[in-house]
Amino acid sequence: MRVAIYNQMFALNGNSFWATVMGHWAVHYQANPKEVWARTDISKTAETIAESKADIIGVIEVLEGQEKELIKKLRKIGYKYFYFGKGHKTKYNKLYVQELVASKIKGEQKETGEWPVEHRLGGGGGFVHIYYPEKKFHLTLVHLGLASRKYHSDQIKFLKDYLSKLKGKKIILGDFNISYKKLEPFLPDFNLVPQEIKSCSTTPIMKWFYNRDVDHILVRGFDSVGCESLYGVSDHKLIYADLK
Repeated sequence: MRVAIYNQMFALNGNSFWATVMGHWAVHYQANPKEVWARTDISKTAETIAESKADIIGVIEVLEGQEKELIKKLRKIGYKYFYFGKGHKTKYNKLYVQELVASKIKGEQKETGEWPVEHRLGGGGGFVHIYYPEKKFHLTLVHLGLASRKYHSDQIKFLKDYLSKLKGKKIILGDFNISYKKLEPFLPDFNLVPQEIKSCSTTPIMKWFYNRDVDHILVRGFDSVGCESLYGVSDHKLIYADLK
């Protein structure tokens, strides 16, 4: 079974410094959604996901309004089941930052309670929990806010407490906005699959100052038989792993 994590950066162009800056301005600092849509390309996200050949993928930073087009394109490449979670709202255009689990395997989405977020830039995406009854494992997708925000530690505590109540095999897919070395003390019972792949930023100029492992695949009860990464147009790499 292959699983993957990909922060699509709202389907903006992360291969250009100025496109990245202006794209984030459009998302976070103005109120007209058309300014966002003019800068995005969902097809590029779908192409990168198709290349991964993942059975289950967590897609982060799906801006409210993009989900219909994204689902349509993912259905064409074999995904049948879609599970969403909501994070913070953008300040000016009041659109939710969402997370999506797209799966070729049927699962059951579980109620998770209130995930702590703050409605501001870096406020954190959502939290999604899917249980797969045929294969008997839990999968969670998480997007934490910036590590400099106070509620980042609240989100880690929420995740730790939530996972402690789940029995059996578990997979965590997530953009934690911190390195594995900083995350490991909070989740010592999980094994890291990607071996600290530096996943963000891939954007020119930005990557000179910030190039770290922030996207992680963590497992308990699974063995990894391989892990790779892919470049798309986001400022994050897509990371995928084969588990057994």
